[in-house]
Amino acid sequence: MITKNIGIEQASNIIEIGPGMGAFTEVILRKKSESAHLFAVEINPKIAEKLHKRFPNLDIALGSAESLQAMMQERQMSSVDVIVSGIPWALLSQVTQKCILENIYNTLSPGGYFATFAYILPTLGAKRFRKRIYGDKMFSEIKKSKIVWNNFPPAFVYYCRK
Repeated sequence: MITKNIGIEQASNIIEIGPGMGAFTEVILRKKSESAHLFAVEINPKIAEKLHKRFPNLDIALGSAESLQAMMQERQMSSVDVIVSGIPWALLSQVTQKCILENIYNTLSPGGYFATFAYILPTLGAKRFRKRIYGDKMFSEIKKSKIVWNNFPPAFVYYCRK
């Protein structure tokens, strides 16, 4: 669901933030063109190591998405067409949410997509995140997917277009 209708197949530059064990990574690798450049940003070294074992050719940047622009510069990437995020936004502080979202917005090409998921549970952190993406009015368009009931806990996807 997270990779639907965001142009991954046509994207030249793709970033996955918070890939975890690679559930989204696997789909991105299958859908992206051979010429597209993809790198994943993982903050946890142990998870990054496991991800590398699963996908030995995947470019993994170890660190926080707060340093997204520096990571892109290291890869000579000036902008990005698609960013897919597996970050648990509800667990982040308001300051960290704002910083990462600003970095995401600033790195996206005009018309580029940022896709992330949220659980339907109405936690305080989830409410703050929803308020942030809608209230800051960064993105020209924000759509929500249908609820994915097969996920535990049930979740949906935000599709945010620059």
